[in-house]
Amino acid sequence: MTVFGADNDIGREIVEELMWRGYEVQAFVTDRTAVAGTWGSRVPIVTGQLTDPVAVDTAVAWAEAVVNAVDPRLHRTGAHPVEGTGQVVTAMGRHGVRRYIGFGSPAVGLCPKERPTPRVRVHRACLKVLRPRVHEQMRQMMAIVTGADLEWTIVRFLRHSRGRGHGLKYVGYFGHDAIGSHAAAGDIAAFAVTQLLDARHVTAAPAVSN
Repeated sequence: MTVFGADNDIGREIVEELMWRGYEVQAFVTDRTAVAGTWGSRVPIVTGQLTDPVAVDTAVAWAEAVVNAVDPRLHRTGAHPVEGTGQVVTAMGRHGVRRYIGFGSPAVGLCPKERPTPRVRVHRACLKVLRPRVHEQMRQMMAIVTGADLEWTIVRFLRHSRGRGHGLKYVGYFGHDAIGSHAAAGDIAAFAVTQLLDARHVTAAPAVSN
């Protein structure tokens, strides 16, 4: 598996979870110093820019599935998440890699089966006003992925904290299930990794919380 964005909180947890479950993992990072010494020789690291089609293509060609942990909420402004996601999706089509796990926010868009709760409305208003660039980047990223011919799953959460909690308590859809506003990075990662072999949420975007 190739993990893009392996240098942020959730990306690191995903790499750890994949290793724990016995997967062969490759990490794609834009800054190798951010993960220096983290996994030793156990995880091959590809260093490059998400806007570099050659670097992205090399990383995708190695994989049977892709986890894209690049998230404008977690990366610095210069990470180019929209163009990078486009490069990842293009490379997946070129190499016949179909399984894609990514991340998003219900503050950007809801699934058809959902209803916006007061909590979601507040988060959406705050994101649009305080971080309009992030809101637009996330909207475009979701459009790229959901518009592609992939077996995609988008794991959505409103807020996260570092480390692990006591496991996710809620997985579902706002206005239908009792989804909260917070999830621990390690628990988000654990759920995302299980989706590699779980077809229940293919072409769906479940929301999660602790």
